[in-house]
Amino acid sequence: MSKPNRNYNSGMFTHLFGEPDKEFELYNAVAPGRFPPDTPVKDMTLKDALYMDRVNDLSFLVGDVLIVLFEHQGSINENMPLRDLIYCGRVYEMLVSNASMYSENRVTVPTPEFYVLYNGKKEFPEKAVYRLSDSFAVAPEGEPALELVVNVFNVNEGFNKDIISRSETLSGYVTFVSKVREYEKSGMTRGDAVGNAVKDCISLGILAEYLEKYASEVLNMLFQEWNWDDAKDVWQREAEERERDKWQSVVADQDAKLADQDAKLADQDAKLADRDAKLADKDAIIAQLRAQLSIAH
Repeated sequence: MSKPNRNYNSGMFTHLFGEPDKEFELYNAVAPGRFPPDTPVKDMTLKDALYMDRVNDLSFLVGDVLIVLFEHQGSINENMPLRDLIYCGRVYEMLVSNASMYSENRVTVPTPEFYVLYNGKKEFPEKAVYRLSDSFAVAPEGEPALELVVNVFNVNEGFNKDIISRSETLSGYVTFVSKVREYEKSGMTRGDAVGNAVKDCISLGILAEYLEKYASEVLNMLFQEWNWDDAKDVWQREAEERERDKWQSVVADQDAKLADQDAKLADQDAKLADRDAKLADKDAIIAQLRAQLSIAH
């Protein structure tokens, strides 16, 4: 396996599966038996520095007929259909020439499939399906003119055991991540947790060759990847708190205005009550005068 490209923000997952044989192994885990073992696989992962802000995890061509795009995520992201739409368009740009697109004959392109493997800490079902049409501002009438479907599989330990068991590499990755998290829960620092998980997996023969060769890179990749996920969680919580504080301020302001209106209404009621009392006094005086006049006559 090649060394990590320092110009490419690669996580451990991408590095593990960054070779055609591993890509095919991963695909065979989610779609077993669709292609024979000797099917040629060509890596198409977007690594161009020009697109560093939108690089995907894995893209590969299976037998010239299928484009598979995999994303590995430690946080939930329902915008994957939109992101995959952009990624797939760029892969097609790599495969199809401008000349052929403008020819009279129809161009045949590989069929795309989209997958996300989720192993974050938040609760998530065994499988979910995200659709591009769910993000449309207006619901389409009938069949959407454009659709993209992403199958999301939870690959945390205990989920989708059939998928995980079909890939020794994926199974090893799931076990390794689980061990790191167990050590972190026990109070270890992330560095110590990763170091102990590396030792455990090597002794058990889990990803042993890979971990022996890339132990230091694994530590760097996980720090970069997981710290980024942690940072995103913090940003999300802060954004939610800001939004909550904003609305609390709006509600407090509205409550203050309503209280002021109530006070004004109470003052008006008091003035009306005082006026009614004065009118009642006048009516009483008038009634008394009429009674006196009646006696005089």
